[in-house]
Amino acid sequence: MSWARLREAIALRVKQIQTVSDKQLTSLPASSRLILAPILSSLAALSSAREPTLQFLYRSGIFSTFTLPAPVISIGNLTSASGKTPYVEYLARHYWDHHGVASLIIQLGSGTVDETHMLRESFTDTPVKVIDTDSANEAREILQENPAVKLVLLDNGLQHLPLQRDFDILTINSIAPFGNGHLIPRGTLREPYRLALKRTDSVIVHHVDIAGQEGVTRTLGKLGPLLPRHALQTLTQMVPVSLKSLVSTQRSLDMSEFQGLGEDLGLSRLSGAAVVCLTGVGSPAIVEEHLRRLGALHVEGCGVHEDHHMFSIEEVEEAVSRVRELAADEKYSHACILLTEKDYARQSDLWSSVFATYANEVYSNSTNLEAKQQGDDKLVKEDKEKSNTSGEGPGQMKKWGAYVLHSQLEIVEHDRRFSSQKAVLGAMLRYAIDNFRKRSYVT
Repeated sequence: MSWARLREAIALRVKQIQTVSDKQLTSLPASSRLILAPILSSLAALSSAREPTLQFLYRSGIFSTFTLPAPVISIGNLTSASGKTPYVEYLARHYWDHHGVASLIIQLGSGTVDETHMLRESFTDTPVKVIDTDSANEAREILQENPAVKLVLLDNGLQHLPLQRDFDILTINSIAPFGNGHLIPRGTLREPYRLALKRTDSVIVHHVDIAGQEGVTRTLGKLGPLLPRHALQTLTQMVPVSLKSLVSTQRSLDMSEFQGLGEDLGLSRLSGAAVVCLTGVGSPAIVEEHLRRLGALHVEGCGVHEDHHMFSIEEVEEAVSRVRELAADEKYSHACILLTEKDYARQSDLWSSVFATYANEVYSNSTNLEAKQQGDDKLVKEDKEKSNTSGEGPGQMKKWGAYVLHSQLEIVEHDRRFSSQKAVLGAMLRYAIDNFRKRSYVT
């Protein structure tokens, strides 16, 4: 076995170990149970001692911290798929729309390129700024150059101890709030959860629609005794809103019109569909569950690739070959390739250039496919006439779709100590500003 294949096999075993409890280890192969798991547990034990030590060193002033000339709200998590970045976007949007306060979003950590690009695209019409850096000087420069920016939102800031913050938000995946209970690398926890909860000002319990009432109640029961009394609690979920075509309806000989996405399309076209996912996200099972709830009869490809995966042209072409096969199957109303917004943002140039070459095969507008699904004879006839000149007809290749799934964060329940979610967010902002003024006065 080559070194590359051995490394791949070990990585797969580690991933399996990170998803199981100590009791469930007995179901894994002996090499995982007796060799890998003990090594990972030893490394996790070192991490367990490291985090409280670092917190003590920063809190006591032995390790120096730095400040920014604006209130800092930190948003962090313990495990992936907790809705952290969607909540950052939600906060920045709310504070600009309802308070006229523009934010500087600082993204920390590796693998944030796709999220940074996605956030920048979302706020092109506002003075909100987005950077991916851990440089205090760069952040200060942006704040000085943009006087309208009066708030800092620190994405992935929970474990970033050098920067002083004024309000700490922890996002929790309600399906598995503490993973398998172990720290990285034995599990997926980034720090001991008791330490994190102890310094939390607000906890966001995410994916409550997938976890269900029983799961949410169980999660809140675990969190309650560990949170400070003042900590706010909010329940959230992701809601699919629309599809965007990967192929623009505009055509040009030099293909320049294919840059960017096509029009917004209804979610109804996923009803009865076969979906081939090209996704590299932290929550593939949740993406698949949403697709099935939208009526997809067949879903494949979710969970095949790691978070932040960079797709190759060969992988895309393989997916195209597969979706062509599914499009020929009469039991599906439609067949399509699907990306999340994060996947599109990560490699937008690749998707634009590759799918431009399949423009004649792909449904790019909203009328004809919906007509087929709804049985509109007139529009179906029109579509058949167009298909005879564009490649779909008896014995010819059938059309298929290529879409980006657009979702947004939704508040399910706000903290009951306040009359509304708007009141909760207003209180959070005031709290952060007050703390900023206090530490500014002290320093």
